Amino acid sequence: MLFPLLLATFLSAVVAYELSVNAENRQTQDLIWEYVYPMQRAGRLIAPTFDDWIHAAEVATAIEKKERRWRSKRAALVNDILIALCACRIGAMLLTYNRDDFRLIHRHRDFWLRILEG
Repeated sequence: MLFPLLLATFLSAVVAYELSVNAENRQTQDLIWEYVYPMQRAGRLIAPTFDDWIHAAEVATAIEKKERRWRSKRAALVNDILIALCACRIGAMLLTYNRDDFRLIHRHRDFWLRILEG
């Protein structure tokens, strides 16, 4: 599946968290770890730093001030902001199906974004 792209792919620790916390049963959790463990072994995991958290607060505050219709969603955006900042920090392209949230974040912080279709 992803193994041919392993050396060109990073996995955010935030994404691994989101996948794990939403796993409905042990079988789903095992499938997630079949994906995460090789990424971890290959050193392809990226986690937010202290600076990422500080910058995330700045982005969240800017969204709250400039995009009032998104205010109620600010707390829910924190993980997505951290994912974007980690990608930006390492110069990686962020691939996502989550068009609305990441375009919103992109308006407040420049990063390499590709919206997937489907």
